[in-house]
Amino acid sequence: MLIRNVHSVLLVLIAIWLTATTGCESSIRVATLSDEPGIGDDGEMISLVSSLTPLIERFNADRDKPRVVAIVSSTCGACVRGAIAVNESVVNAYPSADVSIFIVWIDILATDDSTTAQRMTGIFSDPRVRQFHDPNRLVGDAFAKGLLDEPPAWDMYLLYAASQQQLWDDYPPVPTNWMHQLGARHVDPARRRSGHELVVGLYNAMSELGFIPVIESAPSQRKIEAAVRATNASVNTAMREAAASDPSLVALVQCNDCAKAGFIGQCSLGGFRQIVAVRQQFGDDPSAIGFGVAGTNNPTDSPIPLEFDPRLGIISGEVIVLDVEGMRCPDCPTKLALSMLYLPGVARVMVDFDAQEAHVTIDSPKSTSPEALIAAIEQSGYSATLRNEN
Repeated sequence: MLIRNVHSVLLVLIAIWLTATTGCESSIRVATLSDEPGIGDDGEMISLVSSLTPLIERFNADRDKPRVVAIVSSTCGACVRGAIAVNESVVNAYPSADVSIFIVWIDILATDDSTTAQRMTGIFSDPRVRQFHDPNRLVGDAFAKGLLDEPPAWDMYLLYAASQQQLWDDYPPVPTNWMHQLGARHVDPARRRSGHELVVGLYNAMSELGFIPVIESAPSQRKIEAAVRATNASVNTAMREAAASDPSLVALVQCNDCAKAGFIGQCSLGGFRQIVAVRQQFGDDPSAIGFGVAGTNNPTDSPIPLEFDPRLGIISGEVIVLDVEGMRCPDCPTKLALSMLYLPGVARVMVDFDAQEAHVTIDSPKSTSPEALIAAIEQSGYSATLRNEN
């Protein structure tokens, strides 16, 4: 999703958590050029703050076995679900596979940092998994070479067959297979595996590498959702434990709406107080859908200039106005808008946090109904009613 900051965006920086994160088991250390290839084998998360050497050495040392690399954000819900997909479709489905798995938590969003990455390490407990933190997008830049038109690489999942030639020299080698959840034009749309398609894709890719799973088919959607809820509960528990020892952190704990929606990560207390979101179709693949979002935190004095992007101004159709309840912070408008943009016929959504309302532009009255919009909103953890003036 491309987020354009049209005006000044209020981002409340996440406090330094120090030792308050008692809910996390992993520790973090800074990797240097003198580190040996075996670092991280004891379960530590290694920070690649200034060098990729620890990751490169471990990657090359394991060239005699297949390798799986996942590059994910620690507060992007889709990315964390991707990490869960790796755990369920690779780690748990193939418990006897002699494979090395590298999870790289890359700082992409404003809410990503070492603390959030550290929390998410709890998804994995298998010794075949080594986890790294990429605060400066060094990994993202390296893996973008040859795969993307422009860096960084993220929300990407790469598999390498065992080979003496599959070495990371100046850049990572070309993967045997790879997939992503991105919607941008500069990423191969044929390799896009969204949601549960990624779960199935990873499961099948491991089979293609010659491994035999312990389950007959890919993990079900129900199993993935159960893992999502467990992860979300674990993260919220850690945040509440931290807030118990430091009252200044109470605001960072998720509100009930995010928890009910299954949102993984922490509330950034950022976002936009008013946003306009539009659906973007990429190519001919109906499933290749992305979103453009423009926002402002001062809609009265600095409204969103729709002319900055023609797609925002030229969209026409019937406008449905909904009164919304349950938005607790400026992160909510974006979540709320995206929940409706998935519906057929929805072309544009404007959500106002202060007015607690949503204006939804649909292609025609037959394309979708107010009831369908309200159902999508409720599924995301909020509630809404149709305004009578419609």
